[in-house]
Amino acid sequence: MDMEKFIKNMPKVELHAHLNGSLSTKTLLELATLEYGETNNEFQTICRNFQQNQEFSLDECFKKFPIAHALTTTKDGLRRALLSVIRDFSQDNVVYLELRTTPKSTTKMSKVEYLETVLETIRLADSLYPDICVKLLPSIDRSKGIEMAKETMSIVTEAMKTQSDLIKGIDLSGNPAISSFDEYGKILSDAKNNNLKLALHCAEIDNSDETYKMLQFGMDRCGHGTFITSQNLNIAKEKQIPIECCLTSNLKCGTVKSYVEHHFKNLYQSNHPVVLCTDDPGVFDTTLSDEFIIAQKTFNLSTKDLELLSLKAVDVSFADSVEKEFIKQKISKYFND
Repeated sequence: MDMEKFIKNMPKVELHAHLNGSLSTKTLLELATLEYGETNNEFQTICRNFQQNQEFSLDECFKKFPIAHALTTTKDGLRRALLSVIRDFSQDNVVYLELRTTPKSTTKMSKVEYLETVLETIRLADSLYPDICVKLLPSIDRSKGIEMAKETMSIVTEAMKTQSDLIKGIDLSGNPAISSFDEYGKILSDAKNNNLKLALHCAEIDNSDETYKMLQFGMDRCGHGTFITSQNLNIAKEKQIPIECCLTSNLKCGTVKSYVEHHFKNLYQSNHPVVLCTDDPGVFDTTLSDEFIIAQKTFNLSTKDLELLSLKAVDVSFADSVEKEFIKQKISKYFND
């Protein structure tokens, strides 16, 4: 069997991907050309440099973020970017996607307009790319402070009144070294009370005390879990909190030394619920297929392992029961035909 081809054609479930970080170099170049024409602007120069070279430092990779932000300041730019991301995931045979983004105010639109544009575009994508089901996890960026978080939660709560079929949860992300998790307890409790699931970036850095508080507070999924200690892992196991593992992201950010040493191995071998995700596939030049291929080769996964990983991703997704059953049938059909 050609395992790489098998994985690329496999129906996949992506549960941890950020909108701006999902814009590939090729897509950024396409968007920059649409926005500025064929003129050789700074954005196009940076993108072409990425296309011509394969290896870049982390700082160089992060130069893609300002380009992505600059190209999504207008409704049209945001719409084009989101449609491109959904297209790229669909072409990678991702059949279910939970996408994260922080509602932003720009010189061209308010936070409310940003969120409305994202939701309208997801509905448009449903007809353009019918093979992928897309849900939204609005992000609270803890590096922006508590007042901004309250504003985001207020906007999301209002949108939930008519868009609860698309808005399925809240993501807590941003630099964990800047603020304390304690500040966000009330906001996240409000999210729970509004029937929003919690997908929290947790144990991204070595801070076992905060990780303990977050796990005790409770969450529906843990993002990364890279520095989770054995004591905190016991709490996660007791509460059966799934962990979203992002192999390439962790390696390129230097939070793990190698794929072989990635915590995915111990989690999977101990039967703890774990899912493979991309995090920022555009920034780190990966795809969900690439992540599965890396995992398969590194940890000697069988096709049965790949099937179980895929079905578990459906189980811990925030899709409704009907959607979950449909996606599971699609996955099972692929593996058993």
